[in-house]
Amino acid sequence: MEHALEEYFSLMQSNPLMFKNENAPLKIIVNPSIIVAWQKERRAELQQKGLPIEWAEIGVVIEDPYVLLIRDLVEFPDSTKNGYIRFINRADFSGGQGVVVMACMNEKILLLHQFRHATRSWHLEVPRGYGEPGISADKQAANELQEEIGAQIGELTDLGTMHNNSSFEGQPVRLFFARLNSIGKPAHQEGIDRFILVTSSEFENLIRDDKITDGFTIAAYARAKLAGQI
Repeated sequence: MEHALEEYFSLMQSNPLMFKNENAPLKIIVNPSIIVAWQKERRAELQQKGLPIEWAEIGVVIEDPYVLLIRDLVEFPDSTKNGYIRFINRADFSGGQGVVVMACMNEKILLLHQFRHATRSWHLEVPRGYGEPGISADKQAANELQEEIGAQIGELTDLGTMHNNSSFEGQPVRLFFARLNSIGKPAHQEGIDRFILVTSSEFENLIRDDKITDGFTIAAYARAKLAGQI
């Protein structure tokens, strides 16, 4: 059995809820013989078209210290089968969770000016992190504020979960609202060159004017405002 499939079936055994099919119109194929047969047929099709045969790979196709990229074999409502990619945060397997923190100080919202590798550009956004094994979400939220801007929290409120991209990301992140007692210096090592404090009205203008484009930031603001925190 190929390495990708070995890792995949090990993951299936340790995290069965990730592969549940109850009431799902898109069924994950868990039978190894069906998967292997489909891969063989799909590779032949791809090779004939001059396309990469790696596109037929099912299982854990990329393994990173922070995330996994998985390609499931999925059966669709019309009985056709195809590979379907999803991204999983590794911390969720071991008691951790990704977090996003909408933070305020003196009734103003804190925004980081941070460079992001994925977009190769600067963004205005709120603090967040992937999470770490064995660290609870509220502790992780406090850690992110301390690590990224040296903040001391006066009050931390859980705002619930969100799915940032439900077509690709397999697990939710936890949203928080924090009232800060103090702020230190930005973590330049994290690509943060400065932070700013803005009013709620200024924040909404930044969204309107296409200056805030980060989905986590917009979602955290909406949840905090609807919860009466802003």
